Amino acid sequence: MPLPDSIVGYTQADRVRVRLLLEDRFLLIDHAQAYSSQPYLGCFSSISCVSAPSSALLQQNSIVYFNVLWAELLPSTLQSQPAVLTIDYCKVKNDKKATLDRVSFLIDAQNERACEAWIDNLLKRSYRNTIRNKRLLVLINPFGGQGTAMSRYKKYSSPILTAARCRVEEIETKYRGHAAEIIENMEGLEQNYDAIVCCSGDGIPHEVFNGLSKRTNAAAAFKTPVCQLPCGSGNALCHNLVGSNDLSFATLSVVKGIPISVDLCSLTQNNKRYITFLSQALGMIADCDLGTENMRWMGESRFTVGLIMRVLAGAKYPCRVSVRILHESRTQIRQVYQEHKNNQHTSTSEHTQLPDLKYGTVHDPVPEDWKSIDSSSLAVFYVGKMPWMSSDALFFPAALPRDGYLDMVLIDSSIPKKEIFSILLGVAEGKHFDSKYLHYYKVDAYRIEPKAHSGYISIDGESFSFAPFQVELHAGLGTMLSRTGEFQAPGI
Repeated sequence: MPLPDSIVGYTQADRVRVRLLLEDRFLLIDHAQAYSSQPYLGCFSSISCVSAPSSALLQQNSIVYFNVLWAELLPSTLQSQPAVLTIDYCKVKNDKKATLDRVSFLIDAQNERACEAWIDNLLKRSYRNTIRNKRLLVLINPFGGQGTAMSRYKKYSSPILTAARCRVEEIETKYRGHAAEIIENMEGLEQNYDAIVCCSGDGIPHEVFNGLSKRTNAAAAFKTPVCQLPCGSGNALCHNLVGSNDLSFATLSVVKGIPISVDLCSLTQNNKRYITFLSQALGMIADCDLGTENMRWMGESRFTVGLIMRVLAGAKYPCRVSVRILHESRTQIRQVYQEHKNNQHTSTSEHTQLPDLKYGTVHDPVPEDWKSIDSSSLAVFYVGKMPWMSSDALFFPAALPRDGYLDMVLIDSSIPKKEIFSILLGVAEGKHFDSKYLHYYKVDAYRIEPKAHSGYISIDGESFSFAPFQVELHAGLGTMLSRTGEFQAPGI
């Protein structure tokens, strides 16, 4: 028997009759029936069915299913009173900012059974591509950003998770590396949680992925989706998965998030192996990421200010890059992007451990088929696995979740400063992609050897030793929770 698409109720404030109709993409609150003189079945004789609805209610006449968190019928405590249908949802503005809200309607006794079936239909539509009542492990870094993660989580995220009836375990991290320890040692992680939520900047997700890599069933553990609530100075993971750094909207996106398979990478340095999910940088980008800690109060703007300072100073970073280039012309890259754009799917890997390193470590000989580039004037060395490196930096517009490639960008300091600025100004919208002064490659492995004695190396925004390192990609190893099942970027 099909579930009902509509139910009749009454507004609580002025008892105006409405019809709640389930359309293809949204719940319609239809007030047209409020002006009908012909009563519906079950209309209360004491209620005027022709009175006009309140102006506040007229402004809210539909709710898209993505925004619906929960609905339930609360039975009346008195036999003579109707039951109350409540619908918890998020109001979402065009700029992807959300606020928690609720609408309530009175349901008469003879419609209660139909209403319960209608609620079931509403929730099935609202959670069509994901699961209800997610079991979430929330790791909160109280030191991230400006130290307000916990208070912001309690104010903007926790009420939405509660409204959606998620089952949440919250753990506050105490020191650097604590999140990795928690994930590595937690019993029953894969069975007890539907997602790991990082209430932090990009540092905690980096720790989570490395914690997963150390579990005895590492490859299987990587199938637990990882996502982020933006509470740090760098929130690239959230922006790529959600398309917004608004904390409430990001929380809604966690509730409704769809698991997607993503490529991860192994990095070897100083006889150790790490997992990297976002980016690796040496040169101006790493300097701006790690050399601007004294400007954290500026938020993400500190990266832009630091970059301008270094371009004007003509900063250069001598190094040797050895890389396995798979595609290097813009035409090839665009073609590959389109081929993979609609071929993103969940991995079905049967491995239980981390994949072996196909190209060895940074201490092994460079493979013969790699291209080596010696540069004494490199300005930017940047490699990414996601399009957005911050909310205003679409550095890798050709990046996809699971295409089997890393995107590499090289910029030489010998080109005119105005061209460097032109490239960097275009990064906000990905317009730098077509610059003839920019080298953009699709690769799956590389090694970089800095020739200076000191400097910064940034891995996923974290500081690493200033020493040679090697990276190789593992297709579909990881899992993340995306708002729409893909990265939130315009593409090329």
